[in-house]
Amino acid sequence: MNIDEKDYYKIIDHLYLNQLDIDKSFFPKVIGNGQSNPTFLIQDKNAQFKVLRMQPSGDLVRGAHRVDREFLVLRALSEKGFIVPEPIFLCDDSSVIGRQFYVMEFVDGDIFDDPFVKGKSESDKNNIYKSLAESLGRLHSFNIDDLNLPFKKNHGFMKRNLSLWYDQIFNETNKPDKDIERVFRSIILDLPDHGNLSLLHGDYKLDNVVIDKNNNCLAILDWELSSFGEPMVDISFQMINWLIPSGVLYGIGGDWEKQGVPSASKFLSWYESSYNKDIDMPSLRNACIFSLIKLFCILKGIENRINQGNAFSDDAELKAKAAPAARHLARRVRVRPARRALGCPAARLARSAPAPCRHLRCRAVATRPCTLARKARPALIAR
Repeated sequence: MNIDEKDYYKIIDHLYLNQLDIDKSFFPKVIGNGQSNPTFLIQDKNAQFKVLRMQPSGDLVRGAHRVDREFLVLRALSEKGFIVPEPIFLCDDSSVIGRQFYVMEFVDGDIFDDPFVKGKSESDKNNIYKSLAESLGRLHSFNIDDLNLPFKKNHGFMKRNLSLWYDQIFNETNKPDKDIERVFRSIILDLPDHGNLSLLHGDYKLDNVVIDKNNNCLAILDWELSSFGEPMVDISFQMINWLIPSGVLYGIGGDWEKQGVPSASKFLSWYESSYNKDIDMPSLRNACIFSLIKLFCILKGIENRINQGNAFSDDAELKAKAAPAARHLARRVRVRPARRALGCPAARLARSAPAPCRHLRCRAVATRPCTLARKARPALIAR
């Protein structure tokens, strides 16, 4: 999906009026694999690359695609010296092209779509995931009052967002999902209305981070879903990579140990060292279920945009096909105690699980899908 040429020249003219001189001869190039806000590489008159990020065209779901919110977070964190691209200019005037956009610094480095980081040595993978965990710990360590962000400081983030995501997705289709509604009812009472508040990234994973040549995190990208909330929310979205069986969902899950990727236990240990607080395992278990439901809603939203004709990236259809599997796992996922005390997150999470589940078995470190998930696999795997 390319940017409309007329809109692009309007953007250039507006940026010029705000002391940002963009090279008109360099037509923007699509970058990233995001499904939400189109992102383009542009160039200024000094041949320096910049990044243009904007809301998608068409009707927008209320509260979604908040690039203005993203810009404010980048500015606040940049002022604190945190690893984010420097924000340059925000246009929230809808009269320019009918939607918001902003420009930020281009950060040159590697972005790995593959969580197994193929082509890297085991030592390099270890360094990358250590930096990923420690960077998240540093983010969650910020005093939210010092960031001066105009976000509500309310507890109960997961409860609020479960309802928000569900309403956004199914108000678009007018087709309520009874299975997901049952999951809401089963876990909503277990979700806390208290706890520590941190700035959350909202979509923290490897392909939203720029890695430098020394295998350290250079910049964290894609802050559209950022908010104040319980830190376990960010941890859980990374954790489901280890908890989901291989091949059930697009780009998620697998045999991490065979791929030379650090264990989830190491990741949690590195995070705790940087955050300087112990992880509350019952909260993490609830957050993992929350993240599975969130993943389902994300994939369902991509499916809706395909049906509306405004899906952005080339692999949108592959990701949308995984929505039924995410729905199934969110409905069924439970973990029972591992037989061997390996210190794996599955075993630790199991201590707070209400009961063993016949649909998902724990094999110490990994899990495998139940019969229904295996039967659905051929139609859902996107490799």
